[in-house]
Amino acid sequence: MSLGATSNMRQHWEGGPRKSFLVLLVTACVGFVGLTAAQLSRHVVGSSVVYNLGDVAAYDIRAPYRLTYLSEVETSRQRDLAEASVAPIFTPPDVQTSRRQMSLAYEVLDYIQQIRNDPNLSLDERVRKLTSLDELSIRESVARAILTLHDRQWGRVSAQVTAVLDAVLRRPIHPGNLEEVRASVPQLISFSLQPDEADIVNQLVSALIVPNTNYDAAATEAARRAARDAVKPVERKYEANQIIIRSGQLIGPNEIEALERFNLRRPGLSWTSVFSAFLLSGLATLALVAGLMHSQAQPSKRPARQMVLSVMLLIIAVLLAHLLLQGRSVLIYLFPWAAVAMTIASWSGLLPGLLSALIMGVLAGIEMDEHLETALFVFAGGLAACLSLGRVERLSYLLRAGLLAGIAQSAVLMAMRLSVVQAGDLPTLATMLGVSLLGGVLSAGVAIALLYLSGVLFDVTTVVQLSELSRLSHPLLQRMVTQTPGTYHHTLMVAHLAENAAERIGADALLTRVGAYFHDIGKLNNPQFFVENQLEGFNPHDRLDPLTSSTILRNHVTDGLKLAAKYRLPARLRAFIAEHHGTTKTQYQYVQACQASGQAVDADAFRYPGPRPRSKETAIVMLADGSEAIVRAGRFASFDEIDNALRQIFADRLADHQLDDSELTLREIELVRQSFLETLRGVYHPRMQYPPQPAEAPAVTAPPSGPALPQQELATP
Repeated sequence: MSLGATSNMRQHWEGGPRKSFLVLLVTACVGFVGLTAAQLSRHVVGSSVVYNLGDVAAYDIRAPYRLTYLSEVETSRQRDLAEASVAPIFTPPDVQTSRRQMSLAYEVLDYIQQIRNDPNLSLDERVRKLTSLDELSIRESVARAILTLHDRQWGRVSAQVTAVLDAVLRRPIHPGNLEEVRASVPQLISFSLQPDEADIVNQLVSALIVPNTNYDAAATEAARRAARDAVKPVERKYEANQIIIRSGQLIGPNEIEALERFNLRRPGLSWTSVFSAFLLSGLATLALVAGLMHSQAQPSKRPARQMVLSVMLLIIAVLLAHLLLQGRSVLIYLFPWAAVAMTIASWSGLLPGLLSALIMGVLAGIEMDEHLETALFVFAGGLAACLSLGRVERLSYLLRAGLLAGIAQSAVLMAMRLSVVQAGDLPTLATMLGVSLLGGVLSAGVAIALLYLSGVLFDVTTVVQLSELSRLSHPLLQRMVTQTPGTYHHTLMVAHLAENAAERIGADALLTRVGAYFHDIGKLNNPQFFVENQLEGFNPHDRLDPLTSSTILRNHVTDGLKLAAKYRLPARLRAFIAEHHGTTKTQYQYVQACQASGQAVDADAFRYPGPRPRSKETAIVMLADGSEAIVRAGRFASFDEIDNALRQIFADRLADHQLDDSELTLREIELVRQSFLETLRGVYHPRMQYPPQPAEAPAVTAPPSGPALPQQELATP
């Protein structure tokens, strides 16, 4: 590798990728530090109240302003109490279960009677048989008492067992009230029985009582849900300077909620919160910078100003959300989240816009109470806005994107709340949906304001500026109308050609059209030296040497840049002035100079200062400028001649390497040429040239036979 090649590579690295790398590095550092500071801001900024549950207030805390809010803590507590007050619901008593127990009672009584009447068994054997029954658990003392009863007494006991059991089994019995029912048995036994007889009846009936009903989960849940729905949201109201917490009061959930609603509570700073902030900031910065790097085809051409502004805007948005929205449920849905994504997408492209929406969603979701809902809410609004925005060429696109963002946010809110909403919460939900929709529309207004301010303060070319500059009432364009009418007409034709071609290949059509309007404003200084403004038969270049003539022509670029600076045209429009001739030669003057000297002269002395087009839009204007001029001057007789002329000028620009830095592909260049040809066909179309009209036209009685075909020429309308 030669020393010169090595030097060129070093210069290229120092001037392009190295500068871009430094800008990315600075942007990443600023983003990391800013996002970390924004996340930790609530721990170090604001009120000094750092109370937690169970703390004791050291002094009175008063409301800084009047506030009325729906207390989620108190509403939840009241609804929990209402739900807990609903007793479990059971199915009606099962008749089959009751009949089965009555049948079992008769069997047990018959078996006891058999044991009592068996003369072959001793007392101990009888007791053992009674206590070993599988169907019924009988204590030994009860068994001995049964065996000692006389037959008449046993008859009364047996009758009472069946009668009391029949009465008891008609009542709903479930595991929850089983012991209560058994405890009520003595009250049902006839008072005519002796105490020992009544005790036997109680023991036998209690042993035969079993649940005859089942728990009805669906009915119980419905009743509890109805009880919760009947509780309306609890409203809490504080007047300005009213005491929220008194000195010595124990801090409970209601007090914590009130402090957060007033944004008076500052959470304590811990190492876990710091580590979490570092981790999230690192991931967010990495994702955003990666998106910014991939938003342009060539890293060295990436707009550094937009990158830095994108990161700063994201930091400011996260900081404001952390400081202002905590505890303010309605403001969360009114906050213009989507404005940040829309603005960054307008500055840096779709991918950075989507990533900013994702980052804001994650950070907001972590900070707010409803984590998943808030994250999805923020991300959905930004996603809908960015995807519907496309290339921002009209202010109406921003308004449409804001409206769709509001609809997406409302849809997420409805999807998350509808399945769990209580009947009493429907008015609140309707209010939140309306506020969410309004927040999307507000995002569009904030995005327009941000784009305007970024154009005025930071020279970032935005749709707001371009829409304003696209009006033909601009002072520079009005000067062209009166001072350089030929150039003005040429400018309009170039803008028409370039805009159609930009739309064909997907470039920025609005930027291309406005850039074409101003690309030749430098001709205002010396309009008579440009052929489109000259009178027929007079050309001041005839009196000048070729180099002086070339210098005057080339100076319209530098003069145009001076006028652009004076009228504060954006940087991207100034690029059209500087690049629309690239580094081409003033070919006519160069050839004259070679002929006059009899040998080749230094071509660089006749070249425009450049640079060569560095974007698709400026390259299209360069091609449109040359194409319109050659077709207008050529007065071609057929479309094939126009096509050949376009092919020639495109080939010349490619051979001269003027399009090397423009990012135009060969396919796009061909599409541009086809667009030019279609547009020029509608403008410079062939027309019939009629013979001059005689002073007194003779009356024509019949058309002449066999006239010659009229000549045709290309004429401008």
